[in-house]
Amino acid sequence: MKILSLDTSTEYMSLGLEIDEDFYSIYIKAGQTHSEIILPEIKKLLSEHQLTTKNLDAIAFGRGPGSFTGIRIACGIAYGLGYGASIPVIGVNNLLALAESSGKNKVISGIDARMGEIYLSAYIKEGQTFSGPIFEGVYKTHELPQLREPGWTLIGNAIENYKEEMKNHFGQQIEEVIEAPYKVVESISKLAIPFIQNQIFELIYAEPVYLRNKVAFTTEERQAFNAI
Repeated sequence: MKILSLDTSTEYMSLGLEIDEDFYSIYIKAGQTHSEIILPEIKKLLSEHQLTTKNLDAIAFGRGPGSFTGIRIACGIAYGLGYGASIPVIGVNNLLALAESSGKNKVISGIDARMGEIYLSAYIKEGQTFSGPIFEGVYKTHELPQLREPGWTLIGNAIENYKEEMKNHFGQQIEEVIEAPYKVVESISKLAIPFIQNQIFELIYAEPVYLRNKVAFTTEERQAFNAI
């Protein structure tokens, strides 16, 4: 299977190319230049392996949350290339991809949402896959959700600006902190494979994830993460 994966949800531009059992990647601290460099870098990566987009089985991309502009770039590029090559396009949640990249079973993923806020999710792996998020939303640093069990790993670029706030809030529940750089494109590619194998290509799985619309939890959601 050949999958091109890409992510521009943070200041890093990340590209990955899965060719059967091998995986090749590019990580560039692009800042605000994602739109200028991503297509030349994709062309370079493919040509190094004598491939074009028509040789791919699918394109996977990080659909957010993250930088609003970055998410739109990844979505637009993935769909443009996928449409041109007549191949499937799969979007993968960046918070889930972070959790998968950690190699841990209990993970809190945090992405800097700017304006003193954090995109945050918590996941527990059941068998080989993570269950649905215990919580997922955008939070002020002084309004982070509670967790009761210890043994959590903290990952994501929110650590760069809010490390002390997050460690103080979660306290002894944090067992390990994984800092940048975060190589999520391999996880994006891995998480896309079941969708490709089962031919699940509904648009809902490729729409951008912003989370800013989710500002309140239901009673059931509060009970769920307060019990963990």
